[in-house]
Amino acid sequence: MDLVAHLLPDPTVLDAQDTTVIADPALITLTVVSRQPTSLCPRCATPATRVHSRYCRTLADLPWAGYRSRLLLHVRRFFCAQPACPRKIFTERLPSVLAPWARRTHRLVRAHQQIGLALGGAAGVRLANALGFDGGVDLLLHAIRTAPLLA
Repeated sequence: MDLVAHLLPDPTVLDAQDTTVIADPALITLTVVSRQPTSLCPRCATPATRVHSRYCRTLADLPWAGYRSRLLLHVRRFFCAQPACPRKIFTERLPSVLAPWARRTHRLVRAHQQIGLALGGAAGVRLANALGFDGGVDLLLHAIRTAPLLA
């Protein structure tokens, strides 16, 4: 397994296809695809193999050595194999990497939550920007509001 695979959010689910480094805005862009041969319908949990189409999602991930990182995730839409299911077409889910409809990986959300809980809004943004994270006060405050409550 190469270095890039070790840096992916979940190398058992994702496979890196291409890496681009842009020095000016300090950005690393990775093109990744899912390794899963099938996907479960979110409505009826029936495994599906028939691909309807594909599209690309742009995700923010943890910075690498001060460079912001973006994942261009190529996901597939599947036909549900269950004729009685009301959901005819669905997009494959990658629950170990991100929530449905999310634009940030789980590990980036956790990092934002930790920074926000430790330092708050403005101070947290200054630290996050120094470490190579994107976002402003609103993003950190949203991360704090969505953080699970500690027991």
